[in-house]
Order: sequence, then C-alpha cells, then structure tokens
Amino acid sequence: MSIAALALALAAAPAAELKIISIDVDGGAATLYVTPKGKSLLIDTGWPSGRGGPRPAPGEPPRPPAPTSAERIAAAAKAAGLTRIDHLLISHYHIDHIGGLNDLVKLIPIGQLIDHGPNREFITPDLPKEKIPISPETIYPLYAQAKQGLKYRVMAAGERMMIDGLELIAVHSDGQFAPKPLPGSGAPGQACAGPTDMDDNGGEENPRSLGLLLRWGEARILSLGDATWALEHKLVCPVNRVGTVDLMFANNHGAGVSNPPALVESIRPRLVVVNNGPTKGGDGAVLQRFLALPGTAMFQLHAATRSPEANTIPERIVNIDRFDNYNLAISVTRSACFTFTNQRSGHPERHCR
Repeated sequence: MSIAALALALAAAPAAELKIISIDVDGGAATLYVTPKGKSLLIDTGWPSGRGGPRPAPGEPPRPPAPTSAERIAAAAKAAGLTRIDHLLISHYHIDHIGGLNDLVKLIPIGQLIDHGPNREFITPDLPKEKIPISPETIYPLYAQAKQGLKYRVMAAGERMMIDGLELIAVHSDGQFAPKPLPGSGAPGQACAGPTDMDDNGGEENPRSLGLLLRWGEARILSLGDATWALEHKLVCPVNRVGTVDLMFANNHGAGVSNPPALVESIRPRLVVVNNGPTKGGDGAVLQRFLALPGTAMFQLHAATRSPEANTIPERIVNIDRFDNYNLAISVTRSACFTFTNQRSGHPERHCR
C-alpha cells in the first residue's frame, strides 16, 4: 500500500472523524493528528538523517537509502492533505524524538512548538564516549536553534489546550503531575503492590516527558512519551490519576523499563499501539502484559525480532520485514469508535465500545 493509497484511506474516513497517523520512524516516535477542519498536531519527529533503521546483516545485499524520519513525516502530512504542521509537540529530548526536527523544518512549515521546558539530562563522567554526540546535552543546542522563529510554548503539568475540538491535557511534564485529578480519574490503582521502581530509567529525560491525555468527544487517548516505571507507578498508585482510556500509545516504544503492571492494569486500554522498531522497544514481557488484558487489541509498528513469540497477530503488525516502513492510519469518531488501517495490507479493523 503506497502513500497515495494511504491518502485514499484517510480521505475515506468520514469528515467528522479525527485522523491519527502513527508514522514508522524505525523505533523512534512520530504521531500525526489531523482534525476534520485540517488542523494538525505532530508529536515528536523521529531520528536525524543517517540514524535509526536496520542495516543489512553480513552477507546481505546492500539496500537503497531509506527515507529519513523527516521525509516520512512530510509524506504522511501531504497524504493527509496538509501543507503545514500547526502544532509540534516534543515529548522530550532524546535523539529518536527530536532528531528529525532540523530536517523537518526544511520540508514543511511549522506553526507552534511545544515542550516541557529546558533539557534535564546531562553528560556524566561514566557516559560512554560514543554516546556523547547523541546525548541530550549535546543535541539540545541544535534543537534550540531549530525552534528559533517559531511560536513557542512550555506546557506544564495540568495545563490544557484545544486544537479544533481536540483537547490536550498535560498528564505530566518535567517530572511533575497535573495538580488536579483528570476527568474520569480517582479510582484505586490496580497491582500497586508490585515493584515501584527499576534501576534504569534510560536517562533523566525519559521521566521528564511531556505526557498527554487527548480527548475527542467521548474518546480518550493516552500518549505519555517515554515515561518510565517509577513515574508511571506513582501516576496510578495508590490512586489512579488518569482513569481508563480507549487507546494507549505504549510508553517508551513498549520498552521493559516502562509500562509496569500497575499502569497497564489501572489504565486498562482497550486498544494499544506500540511504536517499536524491529529491535527497539517491543519487549516481550510488555507485549504479553498488554495482550493479557481481556478484550484488548494491540497493534505494533514492527514485528519484534527479539521476542517473536510475544508479537500480536500478523494482521495487526504494520511492518513484518524489518526494512519495511509502512504507517498505521487510525480514524476516531466522537463516540469512541476507532478504525485502524494497516498501510501494508490496506486491511481496516473497527473497534467500538
């Protein structure tokens, strides 16, 4: 299924529906929201040119250069009928989330940039030398340069904004929670007796992520960036500060340092999208945790090669071959009906409450 076919699939969605495109950026993150009136929100920008994506194994023939994250985002935006990105939200400053920005601003105009405030992750003496060039402290100045001239907003925990009927609520930002309970929250958390923390959080910027609850009519969508175990546990224990949701984008690409049982069992998403790469995220224990939820349908951007036994059914895996780069198109009604279209197969799948 080509980008042109994706454009037709998006156009086929009823005019009153919210469109979401989960863009494959090889284990990075880039999700595009488009309202019925053509207003747009992009969350994260994937990798910079030359990074991310699989490489041929020894003995395999060379592959032609793959489109960059920015090129994939621009193509998806064009397929959705956009000529600009109205709002770009950067969840945090890891290279697989902000790396594509400098390339993207050259391909499509961007209106407003939103983030959690300054970088909070700094180079430490024990950081391996090869990671210094891609550390947040190193790449943040490039990000600051790219945002010059753009309308800019820091979104603090608890703040809200509207984009043509799509409500964004900051669940957490810069390590802080929303000061007031979110709509539909307040029940006791589940599985709270489990582990409350892990030794590794993948870097301080992860728990500093700007995480959102998005509401479209009755539909509730959760996108918490790369939030990690300790923050996630506190989010739902002893009291669930979020409530249940219809669709959850698995935290941290479905990595095992995130998505603890307390969060998964308290939030109880009936639909899950894992924006993993072939070898990034999509950890077996996390995939199995979501699949164990009664009645939950889980979609993956890639087949997880490190834990193939935990993958969802093939019809719900967008990219089977590790070199593929198809997207997942989602349309959402105000009554919380979700239609998923796998760009690889063109197969639509509808889920209503």
